[in-house]
Amino acid sequence: MAWTAVCEIGRIKLPAPLEHLLKTGFSSVSARHPLLAKERIVPTRKGDGMETQQQRPLMMGRRRFVALAGGAISLLAFGGVGCAPSSPKTADMGLAPSYTAGTYRATALGKKGDVVVEADFSDSRIEAVRVTPELETKRIADAAINQLTAQIVDCQTLQLDTVSGATLTSMAVLGAMEDCVAQAGGDVKALKDAPGPEASAATEKLEADLVVVGAGASGMAAAVRAAQLGANVVVFEKNGNFGGNMLVSGGVLTYINAPEELRQQNNDGYQNYLETTLATVSDNYDVSPETVDLIRKQAKEWYDAGHTTTFNSLEWNTISNMIGQGGGTWEGTLAYSAGSIPLVEWLTELGIQWSPLFPIGGYPWPEYAAPTSASNGEGYCIAFDEEMERVPGTIDILFQTPAGEIIMENGKVMGIKGSCVDGTTYEVLGSHGVVFATGGYSGGPELLIERDQEWGFKDMPRIPTTNASGHEGDGHRLIMGIGGTMFDFTPNCMLCIMNAQDSSIEGLIGGNGPLVNLQGQRVVNETGSRNDICRAIMDADGAVLYRISDKNGSGYAREDYMGESEESMVKYQRVYRGNTLEELAEAIGADKAALVATIEDFNRHAESSETDDLGRSLYSASDVIKEPPFYACPNTWGTHISLDGISTNPETYAVISTTGEEIPGLYAIGELAGLNGVNCMYYGLDLANQMFEA
Repeated sequence: MAWTAVCEIGRIKLPAPLEHLLKTGFSSVSARHPLLAKERIVPTRKGDGMETQQQRPLMMGRRRFVALAGGAISLLAFGGVGCAPSSPKTADMGLAPSYTAGTYRATALGKKGDVVVEADFSDSRIEAVRVTPELETKRIADAAINQLTAQIVDCQTLQLDTVSGATLTSMAVLGAMEDCVAQAGGDVKALKDAPGPEASAATEKLEADLVVVGAGASGMAAAVRAAQLGANVVVFEKNGNFGGNMLVSGGVLTYINAPEELRQQNNDGYQNYLETTLATVSDNYDVSPETVDLIRKQAKEWYDAGHTTTFNSLEWNTISNMIGQGGGTWEGTLAYSAGSIPLVEWLTELGIQWSPLFPIGGYPWPEYAAPTSASNGEGYCIAFDEEMERVPGTIDILFQTPAGEIIMENGKVMGIKGSCVDGTTYEVLGSHGVVFATGGYSGGPELLIERDQEWGFKDMPRIPTTNASGHEGDGHRLIMGIGGTMFDFTPNCMLCIMNAQDSSIEGLIGGNGPLVNLQGQRVVNETGSRNDICRAIMDADGAVLYRISDKNGSGYAREDYMGESEESMVKYQRVYRGNTLEELAEAIGADKAALVATIEDFNRHAESSETDDLGRSLYSASDVIKEPPFYACPNTWGTHISLDGISTNPETYAVISTTGEEIPGLYAIGELAGLNGVNCMYYGLDLANQMFEA
C-alpha cells in the first residue's frame, strides 16, 4: 500500500513511491511515470476547450497590485515574466531551438489523476501551453498550472521550481511538457538548462490596517470579515493558493441548529447511543451530572414536540466533541461548540447552502454539514471569493511569501517581513496588529517528535499526515522566538479516515460501515473515538483497514461523490468493487469466507441495533450491507490536528508570553492556537469583530 510520507525535501508530503522523483529530477518523471502517454496531434487543432486554459499566474515573478471587481480585492499578479539572462555557457553555444511545428499532447499522473498537457510549437519556440487536470483539486492545481504555463512560454525553459502547495501537479505539468518537447523533436536537456524567471532584488514596504499570516480557514475568515468592516488587509501565504487544510478536508462544519429538513430521521440506534452515552459520560469526561440531566430534558422536549429527526443542542454537541477528541475541559469545549452557531449564521449570510447532516469518523452523531456548491472545503473559498468582490475594504494576498520575521518596536509587534519565491522582500506594517493563522504542525516531523507523548513518532520511518503542504510549525517557531509559549494537550488528534492509496480525506466512501482487516475480520468499534480506531489501523497488516459498504451505503447513489466519480475511484484503486462479497474479498486479498461471515454478523446487529462484541450499538439504515455492488475503501491513519498550540488570551486571542503577559500587537487563532477544524473560522470572525466593529 502507498503511504504518505513527510519527505525530507522541503518537508513535502508525497506518496512514498514518488519521493524519488524529486531527488532524481523531472526527466525521471517522463521516463518512468506509469501513466505517461504520448500522442501526436494535428497542428492548430482547436475545439476541445483546452485553448481556454492559458492564463497568467497569480503571485509569481515581478509583482504589481491589480485591482479586481472595482478594487474589492487586490491580488498580486505580474504583467509579464522577467526571464534571467542566458549564462555564458548557454549563449556561447549559438544554437537556436529547433522543433517540428505542430501541437503535441502528453499525460502524466498528478496527485489524484491524469494531468493532460497540450503544447503548440513553431519551428523555433513553444507558442502556447494548455493544461487539463482530470481530478486535481482545482484551487490548488490552478496555482501551479497558471504559473508554470506562463513561465514556460515567456522564458522558453523547463528549469522551473514546483509551486508551493501543488508539488505533484507541478511535477506532472513539467514531466508531461518534457514529453511534448521530445515529441516535437526538441532538446529536452537544453530546455532544462535554459534560464528561468529572473529573481527580484526589490523590497516593497506596505501599510495596512491588519496583517494576517496564513490564508487558511481562520486567517481568511479574519481577512474577509475585517474587509467587510472597511479594513485594508494584507495576507502572507506560504502556498500558491488560499484555503489551507480546508481544501484537503471534508469541509464539514458543526450545524447544531440545523433546520428539520436537513436532519436525519431518528432510529433505535441513535436513541440507544444517546442514552448509553449520557449514562456513562460523567465517569470518563469533565461533564457534570447536572449537565447530563439538562440534556435528557432537552431531548425529551424535542421528541415530545413531535420531532422525528435527531435531537441536538449546544450541550450535547459539546459532549460529542469531547468524546471525539478524547478529552478537554467542559468550559473550553463548550466555547468551541458555541462558536459554530454564529459562524454558520455568518456563512449562510454569505450565500452558502448546506447539505443534509451526516456523521464523520470518530464523531458518529449526524450533526455535520458541508456547502453544496463544491466538494470538500472549496465551497467556503468560493463564498469568500464572491464576498471579496463586495467588501468596502481591500485584501492583498501575498502568495508564495512565507513570513520570515516579526517586526517589533519597543516590545510591540508592528508587522511582518517575508520573502516571496520570486525574490521580492515585503515589509508590511499593520496599525491594528498582526494575526497569525498558520495552522498546526501535523506536517512537521520536528515538532511532532518534540511534542509527542503517546504515539512514538521518533521510532517511525515515516509519519503520514492528512495536512496540506506547509503545516510544519513555522508560525509556532516564529512566535516562540519572540517570547511566546505553547500549552500542552495530549494526545494530538489523529485521523482514521485517510485513503491509503493517495493519502486524501476526500477520496473516501462508506460512512460508518464496518472496517475489516485482511483476515476479513472487524477489530474495532467504528463509532468509537478516532484515536482508538487509529490504534487498530496501526496494528493491522500494512496499517490498513478496509471500509466495507454496498450500493446504498457507499455514497454512489450520487454520480459524483466527494468530487470524484466511481469509475475514477476504482481506476486508481482508491476504492475496490465486487459484485459479490467473495469478489470484493479477492480484490483486496482478504479471506473470502471470513469476510462473508463478518458482514452477515454485522448486518444482524445493524438491523436490530443490538450492541455487538466490539461495543457498537449505533447504526443507520445505510450501514446494512446487502445490495450489490459492494465496495472496500482502504483506510489508513495520519496525523491530523495538533490540539496543543500557542498560548493566548481566550477572549482577545492575544498571544501570551513566557512571563504570562500579552505580547502587544500579536494575535493567534485557528489550529495554531489549538482551535481546530473548519469551525475555527469562528475565531477569525470574532477577532475581526473585536478589532473593527464600532
